[in-house]
Amino acid sequence: MGAMFKDTYLLSMHGDSKIGFTGTGLFPATQGAIQQVEYLWEDSTTHYGWFRRKLFHEHFTQIKGEDYFFAFDPLINGAVGRERGIEQNNLFQNTRGFQVSGEVMNKVSFFTTFYENQSRFASYQTTYFSERSEQRIVSGNYIKEHAAIPGGGRTKPFGDNGFDYASSMSYVRYRPAKFVALQFGNNPNFIGWGHRSLLLSDNSFNATTLRVDMTLWKKWNYSVLKAKHLNLFRRAFTNAVEAPFEKKNYSAHYLTYKPTERLTLGLFEATVYFREDSIQSQWMSPLYFNPVIGVSTAVFGWENQEAKSLIGLNFAYVLGKKHLVFGQLATDEISSTPQYGVQLGWRSADLFGVKNLTAHIEYNKATERLYAANNRRMAYTHYNLPLAHTLGNGFDEVIARASYVWKSLYIQTQGIIYRADQPMEGQSNLFESRELEAQYDRQNVLLAALEVGYRFNPTTNLCAFTKVIYRQSEGELAGQRNVGMVFFGLKTRLFNQYMDF
Repeated sequence: MGAMFKDTYLLSMHGDSKIGFTGTGLFPATQGAIQQVEYLWEDSTTHYGWFRRKLFHEHFTQIKGEDYFFAFDPLINGAVGRERGIEQNNLFQNTRGFQVSGEVMNKVSFFTTFYENQSRFASYQTTYFSERSEQRIVSGNYIKEHAAIPGGGRTKPFGDNGFDYASSMSYVRYRPAKFVALQFGNNPNFIGWGHRSLLLSDNSFNATTLRVDMTLWKKWNYSVLKAKHLNLFRRAFTNAVEAPFEKKNYSAHYLTYKPTERLTLGLFEATVYFREDSIQSQWMSPLYFNPVIGVSTAVFGWENQEAKSLIGLNFAYVLGKKHLVFGQLATDEISSTPQYGVQLGWRSADLFGVKNLTAHIEYNKATERLYAANNRRMAYTHYNLPLAHTLGNGFDEVIARASYVWKSLYIQTQGIIYRADQPMEGQSNLFESRELEAQYDRQNVLLAALEVGYRFNPTTNLCAFTKVIYRQSEGELAGQRNVGMVFFGLKTRLFNQYMDF
């Protein structure tokens, strides 16, 4: 019945399973592979009237039988807010859309969603999105236009400092046998159990992807992803009305081993293949179609003219009944100046025996040139946005999160402290060539957020909420800036979008 995205799945730690579910750490995961929270799918037709069922319990439209399920939901995210600080701005989010999902015969499942958005963000967010804009050549130089938003894609201007953008996501998944599943679509993927991922995250934007998941043996699983990614650089010469963006190919292999019910170990390899720059293009490398982990890195090394590789480790261990320890290692160069990333974290459900009280602590680190490439066209990016951690590279970050649910009321808190080599609006160390000298404008950032709300419907995650955000940044060049924001709104939150930087 559709998919469970990372944060939706983590709600299932509130369930009554003895040690929870760790899976392979690759999301989205199908609900057939996860023991979903029962109340999300309970049959309420005999308990409540139509209006109450739709508002509080069910999909807007759902058809369910012994071997099929179909659901349709309208989606909204409407919020108004105010930014206070050096700049004073009225903020808003106006999102309308729909979602369709279903499953037939426990073999074919599908999911599609579409969003239309108008937004005005805080000034520091707007600056970052504009910095990540698409680029085209005018009189021999690149100029920037049409900002790129994580999870939202390309934009066009809307009113005063606002953005207008639309996004869609869909996939079809087919399981011909118990040991293999084929999935094709443009949904994002995420590897890991943290709030961030150092290997592959859903931070950037949707990409056309073919994914194959296999059970090699009882304790071994293997996934292969083949995708088309874009650098938002317009090509110089074209016969089309609008110049296309530069393409690059992306391949990932992920092998997991589960020696015990509590421990999951994963080996990850990703390779970015050069396809185009502003003038030249080339055919795909035959190794792009290679399904075996490690071969591309062994043939190409860390980087050559054709490809750039990243390898990593992913692990999770369940402690007791309600605690999960997780972590990652990543590298794309082992030399006299190795580039690496480290993650270590802990999650807990029903903390201190209090039902529905969760906590999460996480540490992330990446060196200054991790994910960058000598040829910037092969950087570990998509849509001019980082493919892994939201902050790009050159950072140390600590995240603390907690939430509590009482009946339909919830409260969520989050605190993030990080040190970065560059501000978000100046990420040249990721997006420019490694052969250039690294640039520094070190930043220290504190971000704190508190959200209180009422969840009407756990199936669609329809919530009315109030949210307060405080951000303090201090840079070597920019000095100190304090920003406060307050929001009120109504939303259906069914996918991840990372604005906490």
